[in-house]
Amino acid sequence: MKNYSFENYYFNNSDVKGVKTEINFSKKNSFKIILHEETQNYYETTKDIEIVKEFPPLLFSVNVDPKEILSLKSFDEINELTLLDGHHRFEHLNLYSYDLAVPIVLISNNDVRVESYNSIINVSEKQLNDILIENEFKLSSSPDFFLYFQNKKYSNNEITSVYDLYDFKRKLISSEIITPIQNDIRADENKILNFTPLKLSDFKKENYLFPPKSTWISPRI
Repeated sequence: MKNYSFENYYFNNSDVKGVKTEINFSKKNSFKIILHEETQNYYETTKDIEIVKEFPPLLFSVNVDPKEILSLKSFDEINELTLLDGHHRFEHLNLYSYDLAVPIVLISNNDVRVESYNSIINVSEKQLNDILIENEFKLSSSPDFFLYFQNKKYSNNEITSVYDLYDFKRKLISSEIITPIQNDIRADENKILNFTPLKLSDFKKENYLFPPKSTWISPRI
């Protein structure tokens, strides 16, 4: 593939360092791209190259030591790109196969911080409690996979993986019991529901995407 120029990239409010370059996703590339979230079709409806030209950079992580990331000058030794931010834009690019190089920022896998994306409950606390009981969630002090609400953890013995847990989150979203809300938006903490935070390694399950807004990833562009 064509190698584009690489330049240092510095984030606001973060000491993480990255590099900015470009990729034409319509061309055959030598690496695997790992996605992790479903999208909500924000950019699917209209093909418009002028809109694409205004896209902010997509954020990816790569298996490169943080101390070496600024020395990265090509894609020659990169086997995987993990998409951290920009799933809707990436889906739009693939849908219409724009023959266009778009900006991306690369950071080290080791510099990625993944938190649970906040969800706000759309029901009363009693209703939520009834839903948890109905789905066999109980208070637990140190579960592997949990819901976190009002400083308490709830788990279900039948949920044995993070994928089971986030499938349950998908059901709560689809039934409008919860709505994802950005972590940097102030909200009533007593109405915020969280889930076991994901890890980059969780993204690699074949043919599985987490529900929309499952991860709050730092640094942010």
